[in-house]
Amino acid sequence: MRLNYYILWVEDDDSWYKTASELFSDTIIDYGFNPIIERKKSFDEVVNEIVDNGLKKFDIFLIDFKLRNSKDGDSIVDHVRSSNIFTDIIFYSSDKQTIIDSIKEHLFEGVYHSDKKEVEDKFEKVFKTTIKKIEEINSMRGLIVGETSELDALIEEHLNFYIQPPFIEKFNLAKFIEIEIVKNIEKRSVKIDELYKSEGLISIIPHIDVAKKWQLLRGILKVNTDYKPYITEFLTINSKYQDDVIQIRNKFAHAKVITKDNGKEVLKAFIGDDHFEFDEESFKKIREDLITHRNALIKLQQ
Repeated sequence: MRLNYYILWVEDDDSWYKTASELFSDTIIDYGFNPIIERKKSFDEVVNEIVDNGLKKFDIFLIDFKLRNSKDGDSIVDHVRSSNIFTDIIFYSSDKQTIIDSIKEHLFEGVYHSDKKEVEDKFEKVFKTTIKKIEEINSMRGLIVGETSELDALIEEHLNFYIQPPFIEKFNLAKFIEIEIVKNIEKRSVKIDELYKSEGLISIIPHIDVAKKWQLLRGILKVNTDYKPYITEFLTINSKYQDDVIQIRNKFAHAKVITKDNGKEVLKAFIGDDHFEFDEESFKKIREDLITHRNALIKLQQ
């Protein structure tokens, strides 16, 4: 499960590619996913990509039927299918009939065709079918758990950097450890305190829960805003991390699928006396929030 949506696009017209790629990217973003488009200009480039990685990461292929100074698109599709790659393909051309004839001749499966003027609409329809499984409730549960785990890893990676001098010297670490860590983990307080005193902060980071890691990172960054200009912007974006990521994951960890009276399935989370229902619209918002926080953490690395 992932929030990135990968497109392999075979197109040799620079101007048309620039215009169309912006439209397709907007469509993907509108559904709460992050577009990653890799462009190839010839049959040979696609063949090399198959040799390198088997095209396994791509969710869809877009192929121009008529390529200048290269074999036609049907040669690409034929090579892709003969390589046992069955990702959905959208074949487009100004002459739609030539594509239809080629599909019939080669007996291609999983290949959609479109006039170049209508390819934006066709792309959205095919795109929606490819994300259908991702949008199923149990798939969303897996996506969110997987993505939030990756965000946890990014936070820990940042902590390993910012707990070093000179950043940590500006932060009241002893107070944080006493109030937020030791006293809140009663069963392990003695062990963690001893570990911290004998081996230092880095030795107890794996024992700190994700909410405390988040608080620790923010605390250190707040007293080091002069280190890089982006830190202040990051702190603003990241201020909702508790609600957008940590609480969402906690809700999904205590959730089950229920069927409403109208037959629609929703994911219902139970935490204490509070109940939360998640449907397609809320899933989209969650995906958008996860992308926002992931991008902010990655930018902080730069």
